[in-house]
Formats: sequence, C-alpha cells, structure tokens
Amino acid sequence: MKKTLLLFASLLLALHSFSQDDPRSKAIIDKLIAKNKTYKSFDADFSSRLVNTASKLDLKQDGNLKVKDRKFRLTLLDNTVINDGTALWTYSKKTNEVTISDPKDMDATLDPANLFNVYEKGFKSQYVGAGTEDGTAVETIKLFPLDPVKKAFHTVILTVDKAKMEPRKVVMKYKDGNEVTYILKKFTPNAEMVDALFSFDKSKYPGVEVNDMR
Repeated sequence: MKKTLLLFASLLLALHSFSQDDPRSKAIIDKLIAKNKTYKSFDADFSSRLVNTASKLDLKQDGNLKVKDRKFRLTLLDNTVINDGTALWTYSKKTNEVTISDPKDMDATLDPANLFNVYEKGFKSQYVGAGTEDGTAVETIKLFPLDPVKKAFHTVILTVDKAKMEPRKVVMKYKDGNEVTYILKKFTPNAEMVDALFSFDKSKYPGVEVNDMR
C-alpha cells in the first residue's frame, strides 16, 4: 500500500508542478491553469511504471481517479482510496481491511481535489521542445524545484497534448534512483458522477476489518 500511495503522491505532485520562469514554459502552464479552473469534476484512467535500475525494480500499475469538488475515489490494483468529504477511507482488497483517517491530516500532494492549484509556485522550468507521440502533437517541459533540498525528486518532465492542452505524460526523477512514468490514457473533464462513488459502504465488504485512526 505504501508503494501505491507513493505512486499516487508522485502523480499528483507532478501534475501540480506548475512553474513561472521560462516564457515558453510559462505560456503552456498558464493555458493549463486557465483550462483546469473550468473543471468541476474529472475522470481519468492512467498507467504508471516505477523503475530503479540499480535495484532491478520494475513495477507497473493501471489506475483510475475520479474527482468531484473536494471528494475523490482512487483505484489502483487491489487498493481503493476514498475521500467522502469528512473521512478518508483506504481499503485493501488483499487483506479486506479499511483504514479511516481525517482528510485534514492528509498531505496536500495526496489530495486530488487540489490537483490543479496547489503547486503553482516553487519550480523553475525549461522548455524542451515540440514533437509527436502516437500521431499526437505534444510539447514537453522540464520542471525543477526551487528548494531541491526539501524534495525527494530533482526533475519532473511534463508532456502536454498541444491541441487539448492537457497533461499526457509525466516522468518523475527521484534522488534515490527511482523513475516513475505516468501516462494519462483517458481524461474526461466535468464528468457526471453519482455521490455514491465517493462513499465507503461497509455492507458491500462482508467481514471487512475497520481501523479507525481518527
């Protein structure tokens, strides 16, 4: 579960990592921010790959993230994380266990409700260039933390769909040698979602062990 949350945190951090320096990079980021402010909800399918050559680690996962206002539902393999607005539910299918915590105690980088507005500061940027991926016109920028001592990573590479002005691929390069790549496979902004998606119904998980940490 820790690896799952690490991947999730990295994804959110990468998508939050808006910068303010390079004029060409800033122009792209300004467009992303302006468009993202119009989202009341979104539904995203993504894949992630964690690689560390030195330790021969290669972990691949597919996931889905649903966000509506301040609520979210994240699904990764056998794990589901739900914020219903008052409690954070972290469920493991493998152990049939759910842990309840206070959303206020959650690090901002783990909160998808803040996905497009938390990290508008704190990074310098570099425009890498334009190209195509699978027939799609893209632009790529690099982001570097202004205070690298406090960050576990040193570089974020963000590839943007030029026409849709949406993130397409994110690569996080960590100081410990880990490299995490995220690819957004499907992104639906302002998706219609029922509130039941953002609640944990214990009756649907017979025998579930509940650990209330609030």
